[in-house]
Amino acid sequence: MTPQDKIELYRLTDMLQAIDRTFDRMSPLREALQKAGLALNVGFTRGLRPEIERHYREIATPLTEAERSSLRSMGIDPEIS
Repeated sequence: MTPQDKIELYRLTDMLQAIDRTFDRMSPLREALQKAGLALNVGFTRGLRPEIERHYREIATPLTEAERSSLRSMGIDPEIS
């Protein structure tokens, strides 16, 4: 892991910890957050930051109408954030 990767991992981990503190200790949402943090740590440790960043950029784009239609067909409202 490069020094820049380590700085970014610490920055992201700090944000996850701040979010974690907003949940009740018994909240099931904490499990998802903790697993996301673990996956992030494993990915960065294994040198996958470039791939993680690429996937993030890809999924951070607006949905196409075809993607919206597909979600609606599965009973998911894509307008709910």
